[in-house]
Amino acid sequence: MLGIESFNPKFYRKASYFKNDFQKVLKNLIGNKIDTFWLMWNVSQDEWLADGPVVLEINGDRLEFTAYQLDDFSLSINSFELTEKLDWYGMGDEMPLKWKEKANQLLSKNLDKKITAINILQYDFYGNKNESEYILVGIEFVLEKESEIDQKNFFSIYNGLDQNALDDTEVQFNGQIHRIPVN
Repeated sequence: MLGIESFNPKFYRKASYFKNDFQKVLKNLIGNKIDTFWLMWNVSQDEWLADGPVVLEINGDRLEFTAYQLDDFSLSINSFELTEKLDWYGMGDEMPLKWKEKANQLLSKNLDKKITAINILQYDFYGNKNESEYILVGIEFVLEKESEIDQKNFFSIYNGLDQNALDDTEVQFNGQIHRIPVN
């Protein structure tokens, strides 16, 4: 799946199910640093293929995050090897892919900061007082600040409408993002 033959992620739509399955794993990451990260890279276009998983390495484990369709998000751990051949749905040499380490400069600078908190992000689909429907959209690593004015102390991976999106600031969507702390 997603260009990786052995990859078989379990997708979640509800933040509560995601939290139940991964709370212990995520809680154990607090106090550590993100050692490095990899993005699936389209070699011929020299750009990030945002449809592929975002892989973080923390304490020797690879955490593989994937946003899929409009309301699916997954986390798998050490489920494939980064040396495995990538082939985007049989495109082969038409779309040569590789894993590129630290391919986002904004997020690379946050690698030396300790994780102080982790939030599971859910989105209120309707966004009004009369009706709500929450869907899981991603995860937010809150990192130690270098100074009191430092606003770029996040490493967030979330669903950017059927592909992964990344940010180094607190994710906001018109007040419709709700955070579920991992504690």
